[in-house]
Amino acid sequence: MGYTHVTESNGGALIVEMGHRAEIDEFAGPLRRFNGIDRFALTLWALPVGMNYDQARALSRDALEYIQAAGKADALTVEIRTAGGSEWGAEWVRYVVGHANSAELPTLELTIELPHSTELIARHEVFGADEAADLFYGYYKTGGIPTTYTLRPVEGYASDGRNIDLRGETPRTL
Repeated sequence: MGYTHVTESNGGALIVEMGHRAEIDEFAGPLRRFNGIDRFALTLWALPVGMNYDQARALSRDALEYIQAAGKADALTVEIRTAGGSEWGAEWVRYVVGHANSAELPTLELTIELPHSTELIARHEVFGADEAADLFYGYYKTGGIPTTYTLRPVEGYASDGRNIDLRGETPRTL
């Protein structure tokens, strides 16, 4: 068996192809070392069947669906991008992952400072490194996250290349 997934650190500064035998520590280790400055982002995506990283990139089939985390080890935002979003005219949607919450539209009150931007999230959308690692490992094994989490849509991607602002949409469960 060849490589099945790719991790990208800090916006592609480090690319690692991984096979089907990765363990949770492959995600927990890097996430625990996040300092928000030079170690601040991790993205995981599945390689298309029969392709390696370079082939997927050459055909623009890289990172169509993914899970990513950014911030510091004790205060991370976690996002996923999945296929769907036809109700908004999108083919793909990026969501902020959150813990179960009853608020229809959560109050975005916490900042995650990153080297080139600041993310504004709700209290129930903050994760520690170990819980984020659990989400990454589950995503690596299943291609998804548990249904106990909420998804707040933030951006859609249309087939014509347009980005669709979804920040005012109601969070949903899986």
